[in-house]
Amino acid sequence: MYNRAESREPRARTVDSIVSKRIHSLRFLLIVFVVFIHNTVIDRGVNFLDGTQTFEVPLYVAKAKELVGTFTATAVPLFFLIAGFLLYTKEPTWRENLKKKCRTILLPYMLWGVLVLFFLFAAQSISFTKQYFANIIIRDFTLIDFIDAFIGKFTAARDYQYPLVYQFWFLRDLFVLNLFFVIIKKSIDICPGGTFVLFFVLWVGNIPIYIVDSGALFFFALGYYIIKYNISYTYIDNIKTGDMGIMYLIAIITSLFFREKVAISSYITIVIGVLFFIKVSYTLIHNRTLYNMLTWLEEYAFWIYATHGIAIAVLIKLSVKIMPMNGAWLLAHYFMVTSLCIFILLIIGILFKKIFPKLFLILSGGR
Repeated sequence: MYNRAESREPRARTVDSIVSKRIHSLRFLLIVFVVFIHNTVIDRGVNFLDGTQTFEVPLYVAKAKELVGTFTATAVPLFFLIAGFLLYTKEPTWRENLKKKCRTILLPYMLWGVLVLFFLFAAQSISFTKQYFANIIIRDFTLIDFIDAFIGKFTAARDYQYPLVYQFWFLRDLFVLNLFFVIIKKSIDICPGGTFVLFFVLWVGNIPIYIVDSGALFFFALGYYIIKYNISYTYIDNIKTGDMGIMYLIAIITSLFFREKVAISSYITIVIGVLFFIKVSYTLIHNRTLYNMLTWLEEYAFWIYATHGIAIAVLIKLSVKIMPMNGAWLLAHYFMVTSLCIFILLIIGILFKKIFPKLFLILSGGR
């Protein structure tokens, strides 16, 4: 697979066109998965001003939701893998990378945090809307609360470990990983096997390292292993589709029904799922119509990612007042509300980009 002598120092290279296309083809699909992850009405119910409303969930609905969850669980690990791969492919200096990440990650991270703070404060000040945004009361914030709103879990013993824009924990951790990308690289170069085992154990053991999610560290580092050992996507493409499908199916079934007895099954399912969707990207780029649509949709992927947290929470709270929330209706609600959220945000994003193109670019981190 590779020359051991040459693997010690990776050669700087650019992302070839096929790899670039495959990444582009996956980004919007993975954001759709993220939105599905954050529709928690079946698992946790709905929070209103006067308390939490929960529902009696039939076993078949719970298992169907869990099945969807096995697919969507690959989204964030694959995003971190792609981020690590792209960074280590280009091998910028630490200073160059920091300058770029401040523009593409830190700036939109801070801007969206401020915007959401103002939005929630305004919504909580209006009697008609405050019942929909009562989880965290902005007017009661202390200085520590405002710090937590932006950095989340770094201040211990708080009520929430995510930043206020909770889906932005990904950006927060990605920025931290970019700060330490040289150290991660040197650790792998000095002791590749030991570092791999350490990062893997941290992930599957769910061992907290506080400054970054252990799963994020593992998959981000995998991006460098791909570069270091010149691992090609063709290795995955050469696996027969049927064989890959059977492996993934066995992993999913094991995870769904034997997770308590085989604790590592959910982690194995994620790894196989990542490989599966890398293989799927081969099909996506070879369907010209589908690929063109996905690359167009990718322009709005970050917009949907940034705005869906509040949007889906509001849609859930509105919909439970008009839809039956029992039996199969729970499952219908799960798919309908998530799909509606994506559609509405896509339309708003298209209009916003057309009317405020420069602001759209800034809020999207220059993407």
